[in-house]
Amino acid sequence: MVFDQTDLRELAAFSDEVGVLSLYTTMEPGTQAGRTRLRNEIAALRQELAAGPDQERARLVDLRLDLLEPRITELLDPAGPGLGRALFAQVAGDDVRTEWVQLPVGDLAVLKEHAYLLPLVTAVQADKPAGVVRVGRDGVRLFDCRYGLADEVEPVVFNLATADWSREGSATLPGLSRRGIHPDRFDQRVEEHLTKFLRESAPHVAGQARRLGWETLLLVGDPRDTSVLSEALPADREIVQVDAVLDPALSPSEVLEFVRPTLDEVRARRDAALAVRARDLALSGGNGAVGLDDILSLLRQGRVEHLLLDEAGLQNAEPTVLTPEELEEEMIELTFEHGGDVTVLETGAAEELAEAGGVAAMLRW
Repeated sequence: MVFDQTDLRELAAFSDEVGVLSLYTTMEPGTQAGRTRLRNEIAALRQELAAGPDQERARLVDLRLDLLEPRITELLDPAGPGLGRALFAQVAGDDVRTEWVQLPVGDLAVLKEHAYLLPLVTAVQADKPAGVVRVGRDGVRLFDCRYGLADEVEPVVFNLATADWSREGSATLPGLSRRGIHPDRFDQRVEEHLTKFLRESAPHVAGQARRLGWETLLLVGDPRDTSVLSEALPADREIVQVDAVLDPALSPSEVLEFVRPTLDEVRARRDAALAVRARDLALSGGNGAVGLDDILSLLRQGRVEHLLLDEAGLQNAEPTVLTPEELEEEMIELTFEHGGDVTVLETGAAEELAEAGGVAAMLRW
């Protein structure tokens, strides 16, 4: 089953009285490296628990890992889906969850009270849902891009030879032919019809953006055409025009690779704006906060609406019984528990939070 952002909230509540095993692996095509690394991580976890004081817990984990062997083998199957794969299993209970994304998630085997989410959260931040709209004289093609995957969705097709446009459930507009039109006027009439069709396709594009949760729309094509569509779309999400001609033969995955540099730039810009806004709200006494101690307290009160973390990890954290990584995990769990959002900031954007230790938040009140 393809990963969806709602899966993170469900996994945040995935717990067990003895512990939850979280196994991550990144499969590299054509090699056995990912399989070997995860096997080594599992062996290291067994050894760590065996050397610890809780021998009963170590025994239960050993037994659970033995029972999970068919699921682990399936997770490591080169023919399986996804570059990045994760398995979450209760030790005392029977529940097992698997997730996969077309993104690297590292290789790790850990035992925690809850499902360990930091690798998955970090991976999916770079590829949140976005729409790519190829605008051409043959119509508008839409591509749904998320978490390293891309699929084409229902297009709007134009036929300028007859000036028809169609998609499922739409009417055909009146035809346009050369009969009765002066040759010098025909090209102008074609452009007028193209403009009309682009404007009338906007509600369909906007509807797909809402349905699929696209945070960003990339309009790719001749700027004269993308500008017409951009002006007709509602300003309820970021719209970026890309001056390029996409080969109609490109597959959805090839389209994603073509626009990935632009999506990365958009992400960096959005992350920087989020970091600046949270910092400025905190400094002005508004609904913002910076600094680890304050944010941990606010998280426990359920006041954090949007948590921002430096992808390089917490900086200058005071020594506690928890490592910086464990503190990050606790903050992520608390945020999801109270219905908030988490953004792991791109490194350049996180520079805005350097003096705040790499953590900030926007608050509900």
